Amino acid sequence: MQAYWQDDRAAVSINALCQLAGVSKPSLYRDFGSEDGLTAAVLAHYAQSVLGPLEDLLSSPAALADKLDTLIRIVSDDPGMAAGCLYAKMRATRSRFGPQTQRGLADLETHMLAVYTRLFRDSAARGNWRGHLDPALAAGYLHEQVGLAFSQRAAGVPSATVRAWLVLATSALV
Repeated sequence: MQAYWQDDRAAVSINALCQLAGVSKPSLYRDFGSEDGLTAAVLAHYAQSVLGPLEDLLSSPAALADKLDTLIRIVSDDPGMAAGCLYAKMRATRSRFGPQTQRGLADLETHMLAVYTRLFRDSAARGNWRGHLDPALAAGYLHEQVGLAFSQRAAGVPSATVRAWLVLATSALV
């Protein structure tokens, strides 16, 4: 997963992955069936290990402003996210992937949009959000802004700049 995340996926060869993992090519294909199967497995692992904790944050009972502040801090300041977000990178280049990975990306996108929509619906129900926008519209906007911010981090934009842009972007939501 780290090789796909830290480097451009297109630049990571199967031979290099096998060498990094200390496995043979035949065993990799036996376990994953194809490069598409491997990529889909990497995406699923990333969703569970990295996006899962973000989902927990967004589903917590904290106030919307506190959740957004924490999300902004993670996206802009977390050293582990300096390479950006594998999910955002893969979404931006989805046509490069096989059908299994593309299905995984579509499913994950649907799931994350549902998480963001639930964030706004729950916040409105708790009185933490005035609900001036359709929750699905707010969810799509936040999803895109977070993806863009992760892409900016990966491109080397300073954390303070990414943070300022995200604060500005999320100000339309609160």
